[in-house]
Amino acid sequence: MIIYILTFIMIIILIFTNAITDAPNAIATLVGTKVMPFRKAANLSAIFNFIGIIVMSFINISVANCISSMVDLKDSENGMIVLLSGIISVILFALVAMKFGIPTSETHGLIAGLTGAAVAIYGWNSVSLYEWRNVLIGLGWSIVGTFVIGYLVTKIFKKIINLKNENIEKWQMIGCCGMSFMHGAQDGQKFIGILIIFFSLVRNSYIPSQINPLNYAGIIIYTAFIMAMGVSIGGKKIVDNIGSQMAKLDNKQALMSDITTVFTLFIASMTGIPVSTTHAKTVSIIAVGNSEKSKIDRKKVFSICKAWFWNFPVSGLIGYVLATVIGKIV
Repeated sequence: MIIYILTFIMIIILIFTNAITDAPNAIATLVGTKVMPFRKAANLSAIFNFIGIIVMSFINISVANCISSMVDLKDSENGMIVLLSGIISVILFALVAMKFGIPTSETHGLIAGLTGAAVAIYGWNSVSLYEWRNVLIGLGWSIVGTFVIGYLVTKIFKKIINLKNENIEKWQMIGCCGMSFMHGAQDGQKFIGILIIFFSLVRNSYIPSQINPLNYAGIIIYTAFIMAMGVSIGGKKIVDNIGSQMAKLDNKQALMSDITTVFTLFIASMTGIPVSTTHAKTVSIIAVGNSEKSKIDRKKVFSICKAWFWNFPVSGLIGYVLATVIGKIV
């Protein structure tokens, strides 16, 4: 019973951690260009995160399907060990990165942590190669796809769209709302999948590979509420890092970055591909900044890329070690 309670607490902490470390992606450029102060931007983002989770869950919930099918948890007791170990691994990595103001991908940390823990308990046969293929596709899309979209958006703005300066700030706020909506649409589903795994293990019932959102409306609303609370807190250090220090974007460029990220996340969500909102937003800033010849802090970019690189192996290793140790204790 203790491991069930501890796992549930860790899931709530994970949702909060993701909201605090990923929320800056939606408001970074809005705050960085001084359109809105941090606290107001975080509260605005929380509202649209909440809406995004609920709306997208009833449009296309295939991202949650991907997470719930990532590993095959064959029994309740060992399955809970895998779940707990995977969750702790991503929390530890995210908190360390947050201390240094580096945006991380809880999506990839969670997937790697669960995989490492599942391998420790059940072996490699418990890992879904099909879902890992989707993860790798999402990784490529969030980086290459975002960069291409950012380039195209920049060209369209140069040749077609001519916004007056006094209107750009209003469009930036709309862009922030869109970013927040899509953050909830993507990341919220991942935690819905985790909670569905948890309650299935508690009931010792079959974990669904195809989720009917009507059957899990309570979990969807609960996840949206917890994430919105975390988003409202925000992560100011990360906002400063990616919103004003990594690249010096003006208001128009910041708007282009938001539009780019919204398109990237929307396409991924509608096709059921799990992607990192952190990757998409960071790459969109780099893509727009590069196209517009803005000054980009290459040291900041390099430190972020290093965190992305180490996310998979470190989270996977921590998950593996924790599952091994907890398995022996329990």
